[in-house]
Amino acid sequence: MGYRLLIGLLLAVTVGYLTLARRIPLDPWSAEELVNSRTLPTLFGSLLTLVLLGLLFTQPPGALRFGSRPQGIRLFALVALLGSFIALLQYAGIWLAMTALLLAALLIMGERRLPWLVALSVGIPFGGWLLVERWLGVYVPGILFGTGA
Repeated sequence: MGYRLLIGLLLAVTVGYLTLARRIPLDPWSAEELVNSRTLPTLFGSLLTLVLLGLLFTQPPGALRFGSRPQGIRLFALVALLGSFIALLQYAGIWLAMTALLLAALLIMGERRLPWLVALSVGIPFGGWLLVERWLGVYVPGILFGTGA
C-alpha cells in the first residue's frame, strides 16, 4: 500500500511539474524553434511520468529495509557525495564533476562491472555535453570539454 501511495504522490508531483513546464513563457523567436526552454523539462517530465506509470502497475519490490545499518551508511555516503559534488563544481566544471559523481555513486551502490562504470560515468556527461554545448550551443565553463561552441 505504501509503495503505490509513494508512486502516486510522485506521479502527482510530476504532472504538476509538466503543467508548469508547459507554461514557461517563450519569446516569438524561440516559440517557432524545435528546441526551446520548454523542451528538456517536458522531455524529462514525460519520461518520468512513463516510468512512474510503469512502476504503478508492477509488483512492489521485496521488503525495503531503510533502517538497517548498511543502508544507513550508504545513504550517508551518498549525501556526503552530493556535498562533494557541489564543492567540486566550481573547480572542475559540471562535466568533470558529474563524471566523478556518477562514478562514486555507482561504486557506493555496489556496481563493480568496469564496462558499466565507464559507460555510465563517462557516457552520461558526454551526452549532456553534446546536447547542451553542441546541439543547443550553450557554453558551460569547465575544464572537461570546455572549449565552448
